[in-house]
Amino acid sequence: MTDRLRRLSRWVRGLVLLAAPSLAATPVLLLTAPDALLAMGFSDMAGMNLQHLAQGGLTLAARVRMAAVTLLPVGLGLALLWQLWSLFGEYLRGHVFGTRALACLRRFATLLFALSLAQPLAEALMSVAVSWDNPPGQRQLVVMLSSSDYALVLGALVFMAIARVMTEAARVAEENEGFV
Repeated sequence: MTDRLRRLSRWVRGLVLLAAPSLAATPVLLLTAPDALLAMGFSDMAGMNLQHLAQGGLTLAARVRMAAVTLLPVGLGLALLWQLWSLFGEYLRGHVFGTRALACLRRFATLLFALSLAQPLAEALMSVAVSWDNPPGQRQLVVMLSSSDYALVLGALVFMAIARVMTEAARVAEENEGFV
C-alpha cells in the first residue's frame, strides 16, 4: 500500500474525529443554545431563515421540536462517519479490497443515499417545528429542493456503483486465485 493512501486515511480519520462531536452536539445546542447555532448559519437551511419563521421567538417547545427534527439526519450522519472511520481504518491496514472494507463502503453509500433523502425532509419538518407556535394561518411548511440535494443523491448513487464494482472485482480476483 502506498504512503499516500496511508496519509489520506489518517487525514480522513482525523476529520471524522472533528466532525462527529460537532454533529452530535447539534440537537443539544438547538435545545439549550439555539442562538449559538443560528448565529453560525444554521438558520439559513436551504436559504430559509428559521428566525423569520418563528414570529414570537423560539419557545422551549419550538426548541424541543427543532432538536427532535435533527435526530434522524444527525443519526444518519454519525452512522455515516462511523463507516468512514471503519473504511479508512481498513485502508490504513492495507485491506483496500477486503471484505470488511467493501462492506463499509456499501454501508457508507447506502447511508449517504438515506441522508440525501432525509435532509430535504428534515428541512421541511424544521419549518413546521419553528412556525408551529405561530397563530393559525401563520404556520408554514417550506419544501425546498436545491441542486446540492440533487448532487448528494447523485454522489450517493456513484458510491453505490463503485462499491458494487469493487465487490465484483474482489470476487473475480479471488476466483482467479483459485485457478493458479
